[in-house]
Amino acid sequence: MTSAPHHAEDHMSRLVRAVSFLLIASPVFSPVHSQAATAPSPREPEITASGRGEVRLSPDYAYVVIGITTQSPSAVQTASQNAAKVAATLSALRALGLTEQQIVTSGYNLTQTYEYPKNQPPRVNGFTARNAIRAEVRRLDDVGKVIDAAINAGATDVSSIQFLASNTEEARRTALSSAVQQARSDAEVMARAAGGRLGRLISVNSTGVSQPIAVRGATMDGVLTSAAGGYVGPPTPINPGELNVVAFVFTRWEFIGGTSR
Repeated sequence: MTSAPHHAEDHMSRLVRAVSFLLIASPVFSPVHSQAATAPSPREPEITASGRGEVRLSPDYAYVVIGITTQSPSAVQTASQNAAKVAATLSALRALGLTEQQIVTSGYNLTQTYEYPKNQPPRVNGFTARNAIRAEVRRLDDVGKVIDAAINAGATDVSSIQFLASNTEEARRTALSSAVQQARSDAEVMARAAGGRLGRLISVNSTGVSQPIAVRGATMDGVLTSAAGGYVGPPTPINPGELNVVAFVFTRWEFIGGTSR
């Protein structure tokens, strides 16, 4: 008479265990299903190519940095001598037609100089002052004249000459266009060699555009320094040459496989 309830309890116990198994086991299988649904598709083939474009320009103006250096035992005397030579240099540049806007001070310093006696600490033996003037020369034929006039007025060095062109921005854009054209041409060659053809452009980036830089020379500085204050030789020859504006790009293209055309 007691076997029926016992049989029912045993049946219920097995049912609870089955449900528990399903609840525990179901999370194990669900991530597998999710991973299969979100598996990444194979990456489409691409071709990458870089390009270089260059434009040469003839400069049409220049910046000349002229230095005036003086030395003496006294700071006041050094500064006073320097001021007088700077004033004479500025006057000479104005006489050539340079305006106040074309002549600017690019640097000034007044420092102590030292001597180093043997077995003794260093001691001050004087002062050095240097004033740097940047002159904008709008006619390249006048660059040599500006240098000579500054030397005769008391300048002691020319630290740099920078030749520039007024249409540099246009040249930069032309160089970028040439760089992209070269990159596309190279990409097409690679696509045909690989048995396919070039597809759409995916991305293009400029990796930099080089600009003209200043011309410097220790030899020229030495000649100008030794001749300062009394240069009577032939006019200083200046050859501006050409300016090179260079652009670089990096491109990515779609590659379409199949018969080339």
